[in-house]
Amino acid sequence: MGAGIKGSAPVVADNPPLSSADSGLVVHVGFSTTAGWLSRLVRRFTRSRVSHCIVVYRCDIFQQEMVLEASGNGFRLISWRRWDRANKLIALYRLNLSDECLRMGMHRLADRLGDSYDTVSLFGFALWRWLRLKRVPFNSTDKLVCSEALALFLHWCGMPIHAIGEMTPQSLLGMAEERKDSFTLVDHTAAFSGVARRIARRELRRHSRRLPAASDPPVVG
Repeated sequence: MGAGIKGSAPVVADNPPLSSADSGLVVHVGFSTTAGWLSRLVRRFTRSRVSHCIVVYRCDIFQQEMVLEASGNGFRLISWRRWDRANKLIALYRLNLSDECLRMGMHRLADRLGDSYDTVSLFGFALWRWLRLKRVPFNSTDKLVCSEALALFLHWCGMPIHAIGEMTPQSLLGMAEERKDSFTLVDHTAAFSGVARRIARRELRRHSRRLPAASDPPVVG
C-alpha cells in the first residue's frame, strides 16, 4: 500500500544475491515501510510497522533479483537493488511452493504490469473498516494496491486467500508468519521482532475468544 521515498539521494545498499543462477525458480515476498506520508498513514491506520509488500524473483535475463510492486507509479518491475535504496525492509520470506505453482502465479501477475495504483480504494478500505460495510467500496478491477497484488499472486499460486480486497500488508505478514510450511523467513530487521510479538498476542486473543466459556461447577449435596 505504501510508496517510495522521493527527495534526497538514497544510500546505496550492500545487497548480496538472494539466490544463485542454478537454484531454480526462487520467489520471495517482502514486507517493508518508508518515511513517506502514505506509508505513515497506512501504518497508523492498520496499527502496523509495515505499509508495503512486494514479490521478489530471480530474473535470468537481467541476472539479478527483480521486484514486482504496486506503488504510486503503478504496478511495475524494478531492480531489487534500486528498490532497496528507497525502502526499509522489515521481513523477507522465501515461498516453499512448487515451480508449477510459482510459474502460474508469475504468469498471471505479469498480465497486470502497467496497471495504475488504486489510490481511491484506500479510502474505500477506510470506510469499510470504520462503517463495517459488507464489502470494500471503490475497489477497481483494473487498478492495484500492493496488498491486493500480493494477495492475487498467492491466490494464483494456489494458496487459500478469498477476501483479496480486504487484505493489508499487515494481514499478509501475519499469514506468512503463521504458514511456516509455505513461508521461510530469510531476512528481517530489528523491527520484525515487535511485529511478530503483536501477531502472536493477537492470535492468542483470537484463540481465547474461540474457547467455550467455563460453566459453574455442579453443586454436590
